[in-house]
Amino acid sequence: MRKLDCQGKLTVKGRNWPVSQALCGEWVQLEQIGERVLVYYCRTVIRELDLGNQRATAVARWFPKSDTRAKM
Repeated sequence: MRKLDCQGKLTVKGRNWPVSQALCGEWVQLEQIGERVLVYYCRTVIRELDLGNQRATAVARWFPKSDTRAKM
């Protein structure tokens, strides 16, 4: 668990990464998978950090594989 700073940024491996200004001061959970770090707020992935390419990507929508909603 890590806490976002007052600008909604997170320090990972000595670099500041933008996560979300809306979540300033909130706690997030990190999960590292190879060169990627997934940033979770509650149980939702909100940001993906690519340490190799030095890129941060917002995750717009995430649905679990067991999603049973009707397809349109």
